[in-house]
Amino acid sequence: MIYLTGFMGSGKTSVGRELAGRMHVPFVDMDDRIVAMRGSSIPEIFKYAGEKAFRAIEQDILFEIAGGEEGVVATGGGLPLDPVNRVLMKASGVIVHLRTNLATLKTRVMRGLGRPLWDQDVDKLFASRADAYTDTDLIIDTDGLTVGDVVSRVMEKTKGFCMPVPVILKERPYPIYIGDGILREIKTLIFRHMQPEGLFVMVDKNALMSHASQISEALSGIHHHLLEVPSGEGSKSYGFLEEVLGEMVSSQMNRQWVCMAVGGGVTGDLAGFASNIFMRGIPVIQVPTTLLAQVDASIGGKTAINLEKGKNLIGTFYQPTFVLCDTSFLGTLDDMQIKAGLAEVIKYGIIMDYPLFEYLEGWVCDYEKIVRMCCRDKASVVSRDEREDGLRRILNFGHTLGHALEKCMLFQIHHGQAVAFGLLFATWLSHDMGILSLEDKQRIYALVNRYGIIPEGICSPDREEIGDAMAMDKKAVKEDIRFALTPGIGDVTVKRLSLSHILDAYERFRHGYKEGI
Repeated sequence: MIYLTGFMGSGKTSVGRELAGRMHVPFVDMDDRIVAMRGSSIPEIFKYAGEKAFRAIEQDILFEIAGGEEGVVATGGGLPLDPVNRVLMKASGVIVHLRTNLATLKTRVMRGLGRPLWDQDVDKLFASRADAYTDTDLIIDTDGLTVGDVVSRVMEKTKGFCMPVPVILKERPYPIYIGDGILREIKTLIFRHMQPEGLFVMVDKNALMSHASQISEALSGIHHHLLEVPSGEGSKSYGFLEEVLGEMVSSQMNRQWVCMAVGGGVTGDLAGFASNIFMRGIPVIQVPTTLLAQVDASIGGKTAINLEKGKNLIGTFYQPTFVLCDTSFLGTLDDMQIKAGLAEVIKYGIIMDYPLFEYLEGWVCDYEKIVRMCCRDKASVVSRDEREDGLRRILNFGHTLGHALEKCMLFQIHHGQAVAFGLLFATWLSHDMGILSLEDKQRIYALVNRYGIIPEGICSPDREEIGDAMAMDKKAVKEDIRFALTPGIGDVTVKRLSLSHILDAYERFRHGYKEGI
C-alpha cells in the first residue's frame, strides 16, 4: 500500500489517481470514501458532528483500507496527526509525503471550497502539522513539478521498498517484513519505528553458530548487548527466564531499550515473555530464523514458558513492534527443521488456504512465497481475534494431540513432527465423524507423507498417557476440549468434544496408524 500524505492542495488526489493507474492497482480517496459512507459532505460532517467525530470516522476507514488489497491511498490532510494512524500506515505500507510550499498551496486552494479548516489561521495550521508530516518514509518536494513528474518520482523511490504483511490490531498494528537477506536492513527498519537507546539481542545458539558474521554485520553501529540462548525447549523454563532477566538488569537496560529475538520459536517465546514483564514492558522485535517460526510462532504475540505439567502453560499475549523474516536463514537449516516447519505450512493450507495446499502439492520450495502466504493467513486470523477468544482457535488444528505427544515424549520430538502427527489425527477424526470426504482425507495424508515429516516408528503413547496430557490442555473446558476439525481442504470448524470421545477415536486411530492403515 502506498499512502500519500500532505497539506490541503498538495495534489494527493491527482497524484494518487495517476499513480494507481500506472501501477494497475486500485485508488482510494479517503475523503470520498467518508462522503460516500456518511452521505454528507466533509464541511457538513465538521459542522454537525465536529472534527473529533470526523477523525474517528477517518481512522475507522483507515483500518479498513489497511487490511485490504494493495493500492494507492490519498489520505486526509490531518490524518497523520494521530500517531496511531502513522503506526498503522507503516504497518501496512509505505508513507509518501507530498511536500508543498504554503505559498504554492495558497495559489491552488480557494477559501471555502469544501475545506472546512482552510481559514485565516491556515498559516498556524500548516506549521502545526509539520512534525507529523516528517514522520514518513519518503518526502517528495512537489513545487515546480507536474503531476506526472511527481508520480514518476514516487514510483522510482518506492521501487525497492519491502512492502510488509500487516497485522491489523486496533491498539498495536505492526508489520511483517519478508525477504531474502533483509536482515541487513534491520537498523533502517528499527529506526523507522523507534529511536532506542540500545538493543538486548537474544540469539539462539545454533543460529549464532551458522550466522555469526551476518548478525554481527547487521548490528554494527548500534549499541547492543548479546545473550546466547541454548537451543531446545529446555530454555523455556523458569530457571533460564530468571537468567535472562538478571542479564537484562546487569546490562543496565532501561525502558528505552528494545529486546530483539533471533532464533526459532523457543527464543521468540522466551524473549517476548521476558520483554513483557521486564520493567512492566519493553518493546520486542521478532527475527525468526526457522521456517516454523517464520510462518507461525513469531506472529500473533503469544509468549510462554513451559512447566513440568505441560507446554506453554505460563505466558502472555504481547505483540512485537515488528517481525522480520529473512528467508536466507532457511538455507542453513537441516532437513528435519524444514520438514517440521512444513507441518505448520500444510496446516494453513488445510484450514484456510486452498491455493497454498495446491501449491504444496506441486512439490515446490519457493520459501519466500510460502512464508508470505502463511504470514498473510495468520495475520488475517490474529487481526480478527488477538487473544484466541474465538476464530483464532482454528490455528490449533493438529496441535491438541501434537502438544500432548510432545509432553508424553518429554519434548524429545520436534514440535513440527508432533503437529504433523496431530494433523493426521485431526484429519482422520474429521472423516470418522462424517464431515470430511475420503478424497480430501487421502489428499491430506498424501501431502504430509510426501514431505516425510513424521519420523518412521514414531511412538504413539497409550490412551491414559495421552489423556493425562490433554487434560492439561489450555483448550480444555471442564471435561470437554475445543477441537479443530476440517470439513474440506481450505476450511475448518471448531467443535466442543468430550475428552472420552477424542480418546476413543485416538485409540482406533493409533492402532490403525501402527498397522499402516
